[in-house]
Amino acid sequence: MDRVDNNDLPTSPPKRRKLKHPRTARACAFCRRRKVRCSGTQPCDYCRGEGVRCEYEDRLSRSSPFAVQTTSRVAPSATQQETPTSAAKSVVATPGQPSTTLPEIQSGNGKSKTSRRVSLDPPQTFAEGQHIGPSAGVSFLYHAWNRTGAPEEEATLPTARLTCHGDMPQAPVTKDPQLPTREEASTLLERYFQFATPTYRFLHRPTVEKWMSKLMDGTQLSKAEAACALIVCSQALLYTTVGDRYQNGGDEGLNRSRAYFDKAKSLLDEEPGPATVVSVQARLAMCLYLLSTFRINECRFSFSLACTILTSIGLQRKTLNAHKLDLVTLESRKRTFWCAYVLDDYLSVMLGRPRILHDGDIDQEYPRNIDDNDLLSSESPEDLPLHGNLEAFIAHADLAKLMGRNSHLLYPLQPLTEDEVLERTHEMLHALDNWRASLPGFLKPRNKTLAGQRTFERQNTVLKLAYAHLRILATRRCLLADFGRLGRRAPSVSAKDDRALKPIQECVAAVCTILDAVYDLSERGTMYQGFWFQPYITLVAISTLYVFVIQKSRSTLPEGLFVQLNEYLDKAKYCQELLAALSPAGSQARRHHVLLNRLRERAERDALRTRRQGDAKSGGAHGVATRPGSVVRQVEDRTAFVGGESQSAENPGRVQHQADDDQTATDGAAHLNHNPDVMMGQFTPSEDDFMFQDLNGWGWESLDTVGFLADGDLFGLQP
Repeated sequence: MDRVDNNDLPTSPPKRRKLKHPRTARACAFCRRRKVRCSGTQPCDYCRGEGVRCEYEDRLSRSSPFAVQTTSRVAPSATQQETPTSAAKSVVATPGQPSTTLPEIQSGNGKSKTSRRVSLDPPQTFAEGQHIGPSAGVSFLYHAWNRTGAPEEEATLPTARLTCHGDMPQAPVTKDPQLPTREEASTLLERYFQFATPTYRFLHRPTVEKWMSKLMDGTQLSKAEAACALIVCSQALLYTTVGDRYQNGGDEGLNRSRAYFDKAKSLLDEEPGPATVVSVQARLAMCLYLLSTFRINECRFSFSLACTILTSIGLQRKTLNAHKLDLVTLESRKRTFWCAYVLDDYLSVMLGRPRILHDGDIDQEYPRNIDDNDLLSSESPEDLPLHGNLEAFIAHADLAKLMGRNSHLLYPLQPLTEDEVLERTHEMLHALDNWRASLPGFLKPRNKTLAGQRTFERQNTVLKLAYAHLRILATRRCLLADFGRLGRRAPSVSAKDDRALKPIQECVAAVCTILDAVYDLSERGTMYQGFWFQPYITLVAISTLYVFVIQKSRSTLPEGLFVQLNEYLDKAKYCQELLAALSPAGSQARRHHVLLNRLRERAERDALRTRRQGDAKSGGAHGVATRPGSVVRQVEDRTAFVGGESQSAENPGRVQHQADDDQTATDGAAHLNHNPDVMMGQFTPSEDDFMFQDLNGWGWESLDTVGFLADGDLFGLQP
């Protein structure tokens, strides 16, 4: 071979012809469906311009695809993590643990088809240094991703102690509280036991009355007993006045409540050992007070200490030497533990964090259903009446067990397939039906909201809201399903579609139940600012409704699935403004309201875009049906609240409420106009239409629940 002299070589490589449309090694799924040029980055230029999720399918029918380029660099971790695909292959199913292998599904052409995972990675979020899981009730409220690809910035919150960072700042108490008079103390005790704790009945009323009397007389009490009596007074003072009580530093009753609580807290800080049941009771009462005063983070830390004390004295275990304890002490142990169990479940779903108490460590019995006045230390249990006021207490504990089971089934660490989500959702719905059937008649949820002063009415309302809340948690993941795929699974399409639509019907019915109940409570003037349960559940319902609207504008949900959607959007806005009026400045609830406004605007904008595209299609081609069920509603003037009344420039009248005293809450499915005969045609969208993408790629399941706002536009809501 002749040697080529270096001087004979060209000074530069030959010029390559520049392609008019540069080729990319791979195109994202969205560009491939739309048949448009893809830049090959993630997100690509086209997806970023359209504001949609940019995804690349790993299993393509081509050889050796090139690696996808990303526009943002990820810092290498110290230890290389296993990819979701390889992790799924390496996990072996063990008894009691769901298998992570993908089940095979037969498609219409007889070929085996793998059921798609709903999410490839375990969904989780970090905000302000705190971990938030996907099981949180308000997870639909927050977006964890930014469509611009920019990192989420954290808002600046006031400097506070670690245990209360993110909570509403509290005004300092300048002087020691003056004890209430005997008449006032009696009134506060009555208010507490009849109104403040309908299902959290862990305190024995005659015992608390004895503590209060000794406190008035100056007789020596243990620090935990004195603290418990003071917290009862402080909690009762939160339910004496309706309206915003935090203006101008707080009204007189609120300031007295703060003073009693701070005194009780200082007593507990000085409590000597050993721990007793009263030590746990006082701290549980303190946790409920913290929730009622917009301090959920401090509540979580205080509850952790309460659970530590609880397990140290063995309240989670059955008492073996029960004959050595008097009846009041024995029953107080049971009541205290199961109250802590219920509160643990709610704190878990409110914050999206693991529970502290685990069912495998518990064998404690339920308390006897004995009225407080009949429960005396000298009495024998066999001589006491068989009926008391603890039916709601026990029913709430049963529901809390189902709540923990729901988090375990539907929000595990391993991702679930769509079929697994459907199967587990139906399992939870069946368990909830059994729970409801076991309730006594006076506690069964009904469409009519009971808002009287009698204890059983308050218990009925709390259980009704708790039941609807859990139905939402059990079914909301089905809102994210890809319904466009169901219509292409022959030959058993209708059965599959019916099975997939039932959870959505249940979810919508539960949302309607909550909005109706809160609307009724507001109409009757019984929404106190000290409530923490109702505002939280309302927040879950409203955010779920807005996500339903977004999914409806982007997928193939049947028309007429929710014929009263416009009416309940009006109720949602009314309830949203009500919550804003009850949320003090600086509280997490106020931050929730800001995010809820953004989510609503997004839902309205998506629905408006859907209608415009439908109008354009109908104008350009005949025979193309528009979407008559799309919600098109401009943002109305903000509703002004004067004395609890709603006034609007465009809609001065109230949303009409129709309730049937004899109908139950599960009859909320009557709001759904479901015709299975026309469902088949509605489940066959065009393969190229991006409107029929599911929302799983939008990141709804890995969402923030703490409510720390960023300085930028987290939701991409700006036009």
